[in-house]
Amino acid sequence: MSASPTYQIRDCLSLDDFAACINLQREVWQFSDLDITPLRSFVITRNSGGFTLGAFAESDGSLLGFAHALAAFDERRQPFFYSHMLAVSPQLQNSGIGVELKFAQRRRALDRGVPLMVWTFDPLQSRNAYLNIIKLGAVVRKYKVNYYGNQSTSALHRGLDTDRLLAEWWVASSRVGTVAEATGKVETPTAVIASVEVPFDIEQIKARSLDEARTWQLKIRAEFEQHLAAGLYCADFVRGNVETPSRYLFFQDEGNP
Repeated sequence: MSASPTYQIRDCLSLDDFAACINLQREVWQFSDLDITPLRSFVITRNSGGFTLGAFAESDGSLLGFAHALAAFDERRQPFFYSHMLAVSPQLQNSGIGVELKFAQRRRALDRGVPLMVWTFDPLQSRNAYLNIIKLGAVVRKYKVNYYGNQSTSALHRGLDTDRLLAEWWVASSRVGTVAEATGKVETPTAVIASVEVPFDIEQIKARSLDEARTWQLKIRAEFEQHLAAGLYCADFVRGNVETPSRYLFFQDEGNP
């Protein structure tokens, strides 16, 4: 395996930068133009408090990955960033570029005094759960049923509801600071109250049987909704292997960031 290229993370500023983000969307998610976030949205985001960070190869300036964040307010008028997209070239996934883009987003949020960043991810995707909860230190308090509906043109989304977990990333918390500074494992409460199993590799199950994948989705949905309604939150994750499912771990929610 060849070494990952050296790269620089900087703001996407030009129309050419945003066009490269559009092309990378097609490559990563296999979207049709109907589902592509268009160039004008990137321009509007940049001019309304949001930002798009890109990882650009030092050798030729090509875009290797990007992270797109929208400025937002919650119902209490508190500001947060909504991280709408994180994409890395398929040839460079697991190279660390995605993590570096996320921590660059964190630095931007800290610089602007914004305490929270949120995004969604598929609860069936064990690899993404490990990234978000363990490597980044996010926590989960909300489960969104069929969040994007069933009209996605991505081959990755066909055949199942688009259920999503809402990741909360409290960028100034000691939990996130610990992983950002690479000084230890994410901090969790001591007593695990409940757990939810998830396939180690849902893509293998989808390839074998969409009915089996749907059964997993409905089981995970019901268990997440039960535990969250009981006042628990997810703050840890144990990644399995080809023989053992992964597990989301739940704790009593005392409002910890």
